[in-house]
Amino acid sequence: MITGITIIVVFFVFAVLMMTRKIPALLALPFMAIIFGIIAGLSLTGDEGIIDFVVVNGALRLASTYVAILFSCWLAQIMYRTGVTDTIIKKAAELGGDKPLIVALALSAVTIFLFTTLHGTGAVAMVGTIVLPIFLTIGIPARESSNLYLAAVSAGYTLNPANISALLNVSGCSAAELNLCAIVLTVGGCIFTLLYCIWVFKRYGKKAAFSASANTDENEEQRPTMVKGVRGFLACMTPFIVVAITLIFKINALAVFFIGVLWIMIMTFNGKWSSYVSMIVQSFYEGFKEGAPAAGLMMGIGMLLNAVAAPTMQTVIAPFMTAITPTTAIGLIIFASLLCPLSLYRGPFNFMGLGAGLMVSMMAVGSIPTAVLAAVFYAASRWPSQACPTATQVVWSANFVGLDPVSSTNQVQIVNWIFTAITIVVLTILYF
Repeated sequence: MITGITIIVVFFVFAVLMMTRKIPALLALPFMAIIFGIIAGLSLTGDEGIIDFVVVNGALRLASTYVAILFSCWLAQIMYRTGVTDTIIKKAAELGGDKPLIVALALSAVTIFLFTTLHGTGAVAMVGTIVLPIFLTIGIPARESSNLYLAAVSAGYTLNPANISALLNVSGCSAAELNLCAIVLTVGGCIFTLLYCIWVFKRYGKKAAFSASANTDENEEQRPTMVKGVRGFLACMTPFIVVAITLIFKINALAVFFIGVLWIMIMTFNGKWSSYVSMIVQSFYEGFKEGAPAAGLMMGIGMLLNAVAAPTMQTVIAPFMTAITPTTAIGLIIFASLLCPLSLYRGPFNFMGLGAGLMVSMMAVGSIPTAVLAAVFYAASRWPSQACPTATQVVWSANFVGLDPVSSTNQVQIVNWIFTAITIVVLTILYF
């Protein structure tokens, strides 16, 4: 019991350090994995050693996930450089005409659509530099523009194969078990975005639209040209193709994104082989650079998972985990609904942070079905992708509109708590 309490204390110490920006998650997770190994009494080397099992094997544990993320970032770069991203967004804006609410809803829908495939801060920036200026131009205030955009991004992320792959690898569940969870959260995210958009226009009114340029990029002339024709339309369907393959055929996320890359290359090849290949290679380099932080984070999560999953560790923390893990659906709903704010700042309810270790430890107790726990943690982890002040996409979006991330996200924290609790209830009923 004492060992379990000590580990929880370490959990919260690192959480505070990350919240106060004293240490980034990229370093906190591997440091914590090593400290956990020491506390549990793991040997330095060997099959269950800190070096061999925790660090080396742990860094490779989620390899398929972080390589898939790198490929998704490569795909995002190709979509941007070939003009596919610009085409999708600008067509949506044109569809709305001079009706600000319709424009906002159309762009939100397109953002959700794009981020079912795109991944990473680079993709958030590429899309945001087009979408956010339009939001501001049609009269949506800066704070609300940022929050609306991030709500749409997070809604798309829940159906993104890269994020689903991460959840599958951490939980050990199958795609068939968790596809329903992803669909429910995406639908919920769409409803959240819709209601927030309507609330914004009801509160601030339908202001005069298009009083400024729809795109404030100073290098507009350097932006990619829009794609046209049948092949252009098929290229714009790339996110749909990727998600459809994922849900229907349930194949590995890496393979899905590779198919997406091949698809868009076929649909956007311009006949100029040398320049086109150069663009693809440059996209590869830039995409992998954008995906590097997520890949590094996944290595740290893998180390933490191995540290927690080690038999010796499970033995020493079993009494404590048994004491705190709920055994009923009602207990899980109360437990998760009250503590889901701990998903912020990579906390113990965020499976893309400290929560990876907590989720695995709760699964080891065996009192709650694995799929239920995975679904609940996925629901809690949606919140920080939209409103955690330290999430890179949140920082970028807030800075882009000239605001501080904390003050920008304060407006939506309570409503996110309520929304997350509702999704936890729904998913627990569906899965328990």
